[in-house]
Amino acid sequence: MFPTLLSIGSFALSSYGVFLALGFLFGVFLIWRLSRAWDLDEEKILDLTLLTFLGAIIASRLYFGLENIAFFAQSPWKIIFINKYPGFSFWGAFLGGWLTLFYLTRRQRTDFWQIADIAVVGFLGGLIISDIGCFLGGCGAGGATKSFLGVSMVGLIGKRWPVQLFEAVFFSLALMNVWNKATHFHQRGKIVSISLIFIGAIKLILTPFKEKSNDYIFSILMLVLGLTIFYKITRRNIFNDLKSLLHFFTTPALVLGTLKKVWYNQKIAVAWRFSGWKKILRRYNVKLSPKNNRIS
Repeated sequence: MFPTLLSIGSFALSSYGVFLALGFLFGVFLIWRLSRAWDLDEEKILDLTLLTFLGAIIASRLYFGLENIAFFAQSPWKIIFINKYPGFSFWGAFLGGWLTLFYLTRRQRTDFWQIADIAVVGFLGGLIISDIGCFLGGCGAGGATKSFLGVSMVGLIGKRWPVQLFEAVFFSLALMNVWNKATHFHQRGKIVSISLIFIGAIKLILTPFKEKSNDYIFSILMLVLGLTIFYKITRRNIFNDLKSLLHFFTTPALVLGTLKKVWYNQKIAVAWRFSGWKKILRRYNVKLSPKNNRIS
């Protein structure tokens, strides 16, 4: 791994710090794009984003200090020096960001759910990049494994599950799904609920692969919160959905038909994007080499 990207004298630039900053910028970019798409006050949204990020970072660091109180008890001032003593808590960041955004929207008399739908997309984007930084820095290490997927982690003996990369991949898939919904008309709060369901499910699935993790309770609570918000906003009947889900998985023809439909839609989407690139290349007079050309 590469916990330090650059060292100048006693100053060390950590990988996690750099990727955390990149994650913030990526999240801000996604929020800005959605703000423009929904014709909202971009400057106001970006101000809320910055303040919410600061609230999330402070809460995340404090929660991390409580989780490692034995280390920080003797020298509490160490918690200030993030670059020298790195470490953040995901659950602290989520709780701090949620409460900060709720307080700010109430104070400015704006719709919390409308802003939260946009903010959670940026949050997902930030998680993807920060997870990569966490992998390079060695934080949030996975449990010991003898699998071929195991990697060496800084400060730990033996091979470990690269759960940070697993999370980054799953969060990327979740972001693709949520982005498509966020850019189209939706009920306010629906994007938040779907994102919470994705995050809770991903955290719950990957918890067994982590080193000394107690994420089960928080993951289940996030799942329940996401489902509660979803069914309250959409006013759907959860029992009817469970009945339909059971019927779907007990009917092989439906499963195969759905898989074929998904595969066909993805194939069409890839072909459409490739045709778009071909148009761009033709516009700038870039010609693709014929497949049968050989250099002799």
